[in-house]
Amino acid sequence: MVVLVATGTAAAVLASCDGHGHPKATPPPTTVTTPAPTTSLPPTTVAPAVSPLTGLPQPNAAQLHRPAVVVKIDNVDQARPQTGINQADVVYEEMVEGGLTRLAAVFQSDYPDPVGPVRSGRLTDSAIADDLHHPVLAFSGTNNIFLPILRSQPVTEVDDDNFASLFFRTDLAPAPHNLYSDVTKLAAADTSQAPPPPLFSFRPSGTPFTGAGVSPAAAISISFPAASVLWTYAAATDEWLRDQNGTPDVDRSHVQVSAANVVIQFVNYIDSGTATGEGLPPAPIPEGRLIGSGQVWVLSAGRIVKGTWSRSSPTSTTRFVDSAGAPILLARGRTWVELVPTGRAPSVQP
Repeated sequence: MVVLVATGTAAAVLASCDGHGHPKATPPPTTVTTPAPTTSLPPTTVAPAVSPLTGLPQPNAAQLHRPAVVVKIDNVDQARPQTGINQADVVYEEMVEGGLTRLAAVFQSDYPDPVGPVRSGRLTDSAIADDLHHPVLAFSGTNNIFLPILRSQPVTEVDDDNFASLFFRTDLAPAPHNLYSDVTKLAAADTSQAPPPPLFSFRPSGTPFTGAGVSPAAAISISFPAASVLWTYAAATDEWLRDQNGTPDVDRSHVQVSAANVVIQFVNYIDSGTATGEGLPPAPIPEGRLIGSGQVWVLSAGRIVKGTWSRSSPTSTTRFVDSAGAPILLARGRTWVELVPTGRAPSVQP
């Protein structure tokens, strides 16, 4: 804003003279510049977009809105090494017939191609998938007891019968350990295209793992009836490395399976049917009961916290709290959930 300030008397310029009869000179107006007011705005902070299942930044904004895909993966020695499991956000290890284990790998932040080997579904899988906002559940067949139940759940059921074109056999192993798929194509079969909710509470990056009764843990041994697992903490990379049945558990790319967190969730298993076929004698089929509550041990950053898990309904997420009732905060990154039968306490090496 410019303001003109006049100086001298109020008489007109030509009406005022000096002593010699000459008009007095009137000084030019003085220009005064007043600076315009400024508004100081606080800096804008935009929280980075993070993947719901890992808490890690997601550079691909479109991926944030894509559905979760749960793939049943074979885990017997003949099926290893598997493909794609190191790209899963969350992996559940569940007990199946004969005391062996099978994996349910959950993909959302990354859709690898290929993934497998794909194996048959069980009722435990529906409990794993039901809280993911109508995900894809991909498997290779099941029996007549389970199939109607799986198809009644809030999932898009995809198997090699109703979506045969999405699966293919390889020469990596003999059948039935050689069926594979592409997670991007599996996701395209989803009918809701809704992203999953967060399954875990994450702590800020760079903060220690705390909780009531926290203690050091260098390794932990887990025993299923017919499979053994060892998780060892690697301080250099701040991750847990997996061995199975006495050897390093590596994927098809020769990279050892790893996780930022290992959740050991103790669950009750019931017999939900009888398995037959593949030249084996009939065997009871275990079903993990994931609704209710039980003990949980959580490993992260070279430490262990013991507490309780609880889940009120199939579509609600599981809550993990320490012995004081405070939420257990995980590290951002990949998480493995070991669904260990109640009563089979792992061995912790401090």
